[in-house]
Amino acid sequence: MKNLILIPLYLLTSFNGWASKGPFFGVVPDETPRLLAPNLIMSPFTEYNGAFNPAGTEFYYTISIPGKIQGFQGIIAYTQLKKDGTWSPPLIAPFSGEYSDYDPIFSPDGSKLYYSSRRPLPNKPESIQNNVWFVERNDHGWGQPQLIKLTDKGNTYNSLTRSGTLYFNTWSTGEMLTADKKKDGTYEIKTLPFPVNSEGNYDGDPFVSPEGDYLIFRRDRGQGTLGKGDLFITFNIKGVWTDPENLGEPINSKDHEMCPSVTPDGKIFIFSSNRKYADYQLNPNTPVIDIIDKYKSADNGRENIYYMSTGFIEKFRQRHIRQ
Repeated sequence: MKNLILIPLYLLTSFNGWASKGPFFGVVPDETPRLLAPNLIMSPFTEYNGAFNPAGTEFYYTISIPGKIQGFQGIIAYTQLKKDGTWSPPLIAPFSGEYSDYDPIFSPDGSKLYYSSRRPLPNKPESIQNNVWFVERNDHGWGQPQLIKLTDKGNTYNSLTRSGTLYFNTWSTGEMLTADKKKDGTYEIKTLPFPVNSEGNYDGDPFVSPEGDYLIFRRDRGQGTLGKGDLFITFNIKGVWTDPENLGEPINSKDHEMCPSVTPDGKIFIFSSNRKYADYQLNPNTPVIDIIDKYKSADNGRENIYYMSTGFIEKFRQRHIRQ
């Protein structure tokens, strides 16, 4: 772990310099999904689940590389805005690199960073199950990882309301749940009610808005999906969740969409997709080197991080307000 922290991630990728400038990479979102800072974070590896701090001056995301457990290892990487307005080469986060870590997201005030990890539990070194952890800022950066004790069913992909309610999913059951901290330090766990969780669907990746008034999540090959996994939205109106609605194209596709989030300023929607811009050319007598070269590129069918405007959220919400 100590050595990994010092390895710039651009040494592991096809990184060719970077031009993104200003907070939030200087992007101006519209209704078209676009690759987020491809010259900085895009690589032949799988990248997903990106999150900015409230000021838009830090960006944390997950890179998946070959590993011993389940065939992959997640690494949390980060880049920071420099004084000259450019962004630093990505580095492995100081709390990541030893175990499989993924799904970073900031608390609404930016003081904590929550993430999922297969790191062993305290006094239980044989444990390799997913759990939710967090690190807290101190005078020297991030403190030591702290476990949030939730369920024993594999807890992953969390987000947090401003009031402190944690939303997460249990990977083994495909359900989404909430957790509220009690005075004794334990958590009151509740399964999100129907129609958010529904029989026959495998749901997860819950992103809840800071005010808790909407939830965007991933549904794998369930009712009403376009591809392997689609993103859905539901609203909490007067304490009742609306029927989840598929976000549709151009957000969803015939491929796999996952890991939704919204920047703290509410302006940029971020998600991951394994859509390709060009298919592999597999015609007879096609040079195999062409296939190999495409696989080495970022357009190889692995997940990349996309962004667009959040304007669609209000459009979906208005449908329910008018009813």
